[in-house]
Amino acid sequence: MTALTRIGAASAVLVAALAWSSCVLSGPVAAAREPDTACAVATRSAAGPQPSAQYSEYRARLHSFATGAGVKVAVIDTGVAAHPQLRVSPGADFVTPEEPDPLRDCDLHGTVVAGVIAGKELGVAPDADIYSIRQTSSHYQAQAAENGDAERGGTGTLASLAAAIEDAVNAGAQVINVSVVSCVPPDAAARVDRAGVDAALRRAEEAGAVVVAASGNATAGGCEKDDVVFPAESDTVLAVGALATPHDLAEYSIAAPLSADGSVPLALEPGGGWATGKGDATFQGTSFAAPLVSGTLALLVQRYPGDSPAQLRQRIIDSAEPGHGVVEPLTAVTYRPASEAREDRSIVVAPAAAPKDTAWPQVRLLLGALGLLILVAVFSAQPLRPPRGLR
Repeated sequence: MTALTRIGAASAVLVAALAWSSCVLSGPVAAAREPDTACAVATRSAAGPQPSAQYSEYRARLHSFATGAGVKVAVIDTGVAAHPQLRVSPGADFVTPEEPDPLRDCDLHGTVVAGVIAGKELGVAPDADIYSIRQTSSHYQAQAAENGDAERGGTGTLASLAAAIEDAVNAGAQVINVSVVSCVPPDAAARVDRAGVDAALRRAEEAGAVVVAASGNATAGGCEKDDVVFPAESDTVLAVGALATPHDLAEYSIAAPLSADGSVPLALEPGGGWATGKGDATFQGTSFAAPLVSGTLALLVQRYPGDSPAQLRQRIIDSAEPGHGVVEPLTAVTYRPASEAREDRSIVVAPAAAPKDTAWPQVRLLLGALGLLILVAVFSAQPLRPPRGLR
């Protein structure tokens, strides 16, 4: 279940296989390999979510700002099951294109990712619409290997990743989540043909879609810490690492500008129920940190519908906790950059009135009194004469 494909220098020129490098998932796989019957199984939970009062209060406050309503999030992964907790529609299928079924998840991965983004009870953006693109499958890859048909093994390539991004853009997705990534040794990365992926990412940017990708896991048989990870290394992609604690990066996580909780204690199970994420199947990894950021972006798209992808990315980056760039949904949706001054909060300060001049009236009064005294003095100095004609 955790078979990882790491691209060596010899094969990097033509193709980069998309491997389980962003998820640490251990669990049993049924012995039979028929695609229509035998898929990976999980440890089911008899009970659904039982959130604490504190968590319920947090979600109520978070969703008073936005719920993701009207936002389409493409999940490029192993397929997303039609689960009661999700609003999901089918996209392209690059695993079995001859018999497409993107709403079938045989790997216990894409459905878990979608649940983190938009699960009704536990998802970050419960009203967002999920668009499922099945681009790779460890289950089908193992089955093809047993049948000696490696060319039809369900292994994703950079070409199919580019086509998946194009399909997401054509469907009008505003957020694109890529949790299954490709790791390439540094000395081989320059020889990888990435033109198709770069073109698809440019088109996504121009169409207004934000792309989020897992940073990859450094595990046995998987990525190395210094590997170049596609598409996480692209400038227009938000790369997300996984946290082990609220402030510490998980030991397996490749470092990235952003990080989020990489564990899912209670996940959506493709059969329609819940998986505990305990025992044989542990859901942890950068695969499950990336969708937390994608869900947060869905909230931001609804809250700020006029923002460009660059502006939305900047909101996430600016609101993240310094250090490992920890993304916290409520902090992100309530963050206001200093440059955005709300008009309803602006205060117009009127100029102070000029001080009343009381000195001049006093001077005039004094001069008037002085003038009166002078007149009296002059008048008193004149000799009294009788009126003319009375002499």
